[in-house]
Amino acid sequence: MENNDDTLFENENIEKTKKSVLIVSKETYFIDKMKKFLEDFNDFEYNIQNDISKFVELSQDKIIPYLFLVDGNLGQPAVAEWAQTLKMSFPKIPLIVFHTNKVPLNFEILKKNGTNHIIHINYDKEFVIDLLLEVIPYDFQGNNIPIVALNVISYKDISPELDLNFDVFFHLPNNHKTILYRKKGTRLDEAKIKKLEETHQKIYFKKTEKKDFFEYARTAQTFSNIERPVALTEKSLKTKKLIFLIMGEFFNQEVNDFKAGRNIFDRCKEILQEYRLLDDYSPRESYLEMVKFTGEVRTFYSDAINLCIYSAHIGNIVGFNKEKIESLALAGLLHNIGLSYIDNIDVNMSPSELSSSDESIYYTYPDKSVLMIKGKKVPLPPDVSDTILEHRVNLDGSGFPKKKIGEKVQSLSKIIRVAYEFQALTCYQQEQINKNPALVVEEMKEKAMSNKLPIDLNTILALAKCAKGPSERS
Repeated sequence: MENNDDTLFENENIEKTKKSVLIVSKETYFIDKMKKFLEDFNDFEYNIQNDISKFVELSQDKIIPYLFLVDGNLGQPAVAEWAQTLKMSFPKIPLIVFHTNKVPLNFEILKKNGTNHIIHINYDKEFVIDLLLEVIPYDFQGNNIPIVALNVISYKDISPELDLNFDVFFHLPNNHKTILYRKKGTRLDEAKIKKLEETHQKIYFKKTEKKDFFEYARTAQTFSNIERPVALTEKSLKTKKLIFLIMGEFFNQEVNDFKAGRNIFDRCKEILQEYRLLDDYSPRESYLEMVKFTGEVRTFYSDAINLCIYSAHIGNIVGFNKEKIESLALAGLLHNIGLSYIDNIDVNMSPSELSSSDESIYYTYPDKSVLMIKGKKVPLPPDVSDTILEHRVNLDGSGFPKKKIGEKVQSLSKIIRVAYEFQALTCYQQEQINKNPALVVEEMKEKAMSNKLPIDLNTILALAKCAKGPSERS
C-alpha cells in the first residue's frame, strides 16, 4: 500500500503539518485509548465521528484523512457500513478496526468491506505501533524516540567487519530518552560488542529502518561459520508476527471448527522450530540460550515468547524428555491469552490497580486462556492445559486460580512457575534495574531455600548450577 503525501492528501494547497486521524466511536473509553496509543505521534490531529449519516453529509473536500481507526464494539453491521463508506471515498487510506472479546466480529466479512487490519484493543502498545509503522511509515526523530518504535538487536547479527547501514541507539525508558550510539556508515568493533554483551546493555534500530537492518544482518551472517545462518533479530520479528496471527485466529468469530485450531497449533509449532527448542542442548547451553532473551522491556508479547523459551530450556536442564519440553514451550506461549478479557490492562500493572471486576477477571485468566484454546479446538497435548492452569500456583498453596500445595502441583507446572519468576525478574521494568541473570537465579535460590519464595527448590537448584560458568564451579 502506498502511503506517501500524494496519496494521503488530495489538495496540494493544504498545509501538511498535521495528519488528520479519524476515530469512529461512541465511547469515550475507546477515544481515550486510541489517543493514548498514539501519544508519541505529535503531529496527529483527531477527528471524532459517531454518526454515519452526519458524516456522509459532510463536504468531502473538507476531509483530508491520514488514517481511520474504527471501534469494533459498534458491532458487525455498523463497522461494515463504516468501512464501506470510508473506503468508497478514500480507498487508499489505511483503515484499522480495534475490537474486544465482548462483541464478536467476522473478520473475513469486514475485510471484504474494506477493512485493512483488525487488531484486539488489549494488545500491547508495541503491537499497535508495529502495525501503524507498517501502514503509515513514520520516522521518529531526535532523542525522544519511544521504545515501541525501536527494535532490539541481537549481537550475533553485528559484524565488526561491516559498515552499519542503519543508526544504532541506546534507550533509557525511565526518562524516555533515546541516545544515538553509532551512526550509519560507522562500525561497531569487536571490543565494543563484547563489552555491551558482558554488561547486558541492549542496542536498538528504528523499526522504520527494518529493511536496511535485515540487509545488513544477512550480510553479517555470511561472515560467520555458524550452521543455518539466519539473523536472530529477523527471527524474533517473524515470531512476533506469528503470535499476531495466532491471536487473530483466537479472536475471529467466523468459525470455531478444527481449521482455526489447526492453524493456531501449526503456528505455535513454527515458533518452537524457529527457536530450535527441541534441539539437543547441554544444561549449560540451555541456560546461555535463556540469557539471550533477558533484559528486554516487558510486554505481553515478550512474556509469551520468553516463557515459551525459558520453560523449554529449564525443562531440558532438569532432564525432561522432548514431549514434555514441547508441552512446556506450548504452555508458555499461550499462557496469557486470557488476559484479553480485561479491557484496560498493562502487563506491568499490579492486579490491585484494576477495578474490582477486572481484578476478579485477572485472577481467572489462566482458566480463560484454557477456555479460549478449547473453544478453537487447538490439538494440543493434554498436559498443556493443566500447565497453563497452574502456571501461577505456588507450592505453599498461594497463587491462583486454584489453591494447590506441594506434590499436588504437576511437574510441568513447577517448571513454568520458575520460568515465570525468572522472566519477571530479568525483564526491564521501570521499577527495577536491569539485573544480571546469574544474580537473579542466585537470589531466587536463596529465597527458595529460606522459604521466602514458594517455588520448586530442585528446579531452581538445577538452574543455579547451570548459571555458574565452568571456572566458577571448579
